[in-house]
Amino acid sequence: MKKILFNNPFFYYFYKRIKIFRNSFKNHHLGEYGEDIFIRRFFKDLKSGTYVDVGCYHPIKGSLTYYLYINGWSGMNVDLSQASIDLFKISRPKDINIRAAISNFDGETHYYENGKINQQNSLIGNNENKIKIQSYKLNTLLEKFKIHKIDFLNIDVEGHDFNVISNFDFKKYKPKLITIEYNSYDFDKFLKSDIHNLLVKNQYFLTSKYGVTMLYADLIFKDNIDKLMSV
Repeated sequence: MKKILFNNPFFYYFYKRIKIFRNSFKNHHLGEYGEDIFIRRFFKDLKSGTYVDVGCYHPIKGSLTYYLYINGWSGMNVDLSQASIDLFKISRPKDINIRAAISNFDGETHYYENGKINQQNSLIGNNENKIKIQSYKLNTLLEKFKIHKIDFLNIDVEGHDFNVISNFDFKKYKPKLITIEYNSYDFDKFLKSDIHNLLVKNQYFLTSKYGVTMLYADLIFKDNIDKLMSV
């Protein structure tokens, strides 16, 4: 059929116009490096699901879960900042929105605030703005709010990321996709990191790297990842 169209000047003219028009729209993204484009494509056939976003920061700006939410997903968002969580309570009323620290222990701790709504707020720091906060293991918080499955897990906690997953129950929750931040562009160094070794040990494979965000998929998707990611 295309061969006939290409040989007909009239139809070929409109074919070219349509191809230009269809490809003239921007593919919008919210993630700092466009990670949410990968995530949306990975989950394109899953009409509803559950996400957990640790270090959620903002319900729209920089969010890797916003497009999932508006497409029928729901889940849990956790951040150190009360102001951030207040924004989520307005924008994501279907979600569980919690102000807390996620680490490798349950108990009281402190974080260092760089701003009321700031991506650099962290459990690691030495500035004077030190604020008390309750810390939970991720498993503890999931059990507390009766979350029994996770399709997508995002972790972005400014250098404290390994502590979040070091005792995570991979077998129980088994997310299909995990994104985790590693604040270095040294890829060889990352492949020797505790984060990478732990995820590989728990049957995940590194599918892609966007800036300082690493994307891991459950090993069951490895043989058909090309088909899964096709447009």
